[in-house]
Amino acid sequence: MPRMLDASQRSAYSAMGMSRYDYEACYGNDKEWGLYGLHCHDFYEFYIHFHGAKYYCIDNQIYPLEYCHLMVIPPFRMHGLIGDHTPKDYERCFLYISPTMLKNCGGGQIDLTQYMTTHLRNGQHQFRMTAEEGEACKHLMQELKASQDDTSSLGRFNNYSKLLQYISIICQVMHRTQETINPIVVNEAMQEILAYVNENYTNNIKLELLAREFGVSVSFLSHEFVKYTGRSVYDYVLHRRVLLAKEMIHSAVPLSEVAFHCGFNDYSSFLRAFTKMAGMSPSAYRKCSQTSM
Repeated sequence: MPRMLDASQRSAYSAMGMSRYDYEACYGNDKEWGLYGLHCHDFYEFYIHFHGAKYYCIDNQIYPLEYCHLMVIPPFRMHGLIGDHTPKDYERCFLYISPTMLKNCGGGQIDLTQYMTTHLRNGQHQFRMTAEEGEACKHLMQELKASQDDTSSLGRFNNYSKLLQYISIICQVMHRTQETINPIVVNEAMQEILAYVNENYTNNIKLELLAREFGVSVSFLSHEFVKYTGRSVYDYVLHRRVLLAKEMIHSAVPLSEVAFHCGFNDYSSFLRAFTKMAGMSPSAYRKCSQTSM
């Protein structure tokens, strides 16, 4: 049976929605849903769309959303709903799970983190589920969401059983999938701008220079970027820099070099941005990461 992460292992990852660090089950069905904005985190996300939203973005790629589409998002990837539409009757379920917890779920029989890496090669992140698989996963997430805080021995055992069933279905879908769902173009101008920012965010990106590069006004760029991504250019750039910093901190690169490589002019600005977004300092994050290895 997969084991709950202890404190040293939990602290290496950003907290999930309910301040958990191992896994979290989520289900939602909202009449209206404002775009949350592109975001990133330290854990895997297995997202299943049922209806209400149109487009999903992972880094530079935009995918159309249909009933029972599965999105598999590894750690450290910018992702989320994108576009200028407001989702209505938005139904989805998803599982957050840390890499350590995912690996434990393999029970020594399968390396699930390597399995994900293998099946996500060539940039494929979207898979088609059958209606039966999608509905089964929905019910598992609804049940697990309702019971995941049960800390009794039997409650934890039952929760892990649901968790493993969900992951098993995900793996089966990924294993049999041969069809590639190709990314699409929704807003060519904004996708070009987003791709440019993704390629140059470690440089000194100024709104005025970015607008000039693409032949648009500053006000137009500022408004449309927020409308498209849910974040300002400045906020998006900071998220990408901190995202890169988290990846580098897992290596032995000195923190001062991490700050410089990620585009910060000095360590103090890096420290402020990282601590605000990660909830801990870079040095504390590195210490926690090393403890959990």
